[in-house]
Amino acid sequence: MATGTGKTRTAAALIDLLSKAGRAKRILFLADRNALIHQAKVNLNDYLPHMPAVDLTKEKEDESSRIVFSTYQTLINQIDGEFDGDNRYYGVGHFDLIIFDEIHRSVYNRYKYIFRYFDGFRIGLTATPKSETDRDTYALFEMEPNNPTYAYELEQAIKDGFLVPP
Repeated sequence: MATGTGKTRTAAALIDLLSKAGRAKRILFLADRNALIHQAKVNLNDYLPHMPAVDLTKEKEDESSRIVFSTYQTLINQIDGEFDGDNRYYGVGHFDLIIFDEIHRSVYNRYKYIFRYFDGFRIGLTATPKSETDRDTYALFEMEPNNPTYAYELEQAIKDGFLVPP
């Protein structure tokens, strides 16, 4: 979706729908920068005030948390190094829905492990999907090349009055 057309709002709608359907109790929202985590948490708290949220970069998750926000760096450290007794704090089934913000630049190399680790529903958000050899967003989701599940292009957003021409 073009920048400014509501990727975070779309994520909130998906969280709400899957939560009400009983398919998503715990949600993980990942981004590659603290500023994106903070922005997403503020916006999702506005859209979903009934769902307790926690920012792992600043605090620990507790049993009441429904939405967990984290950078890739923080979460990989939790997966690799955090244990509750003999068990990992985050097992593969801990999250029912994982949302990857700016998926086109983050879930490669070391952080691809996070994408493959959890077995919940995976949603990738980006304004600029990639189809490069070593950074292929479409291949990551086992999709047809250059054919996203959903696309809301800049031209359409301008036509619909949500954005103005550059």
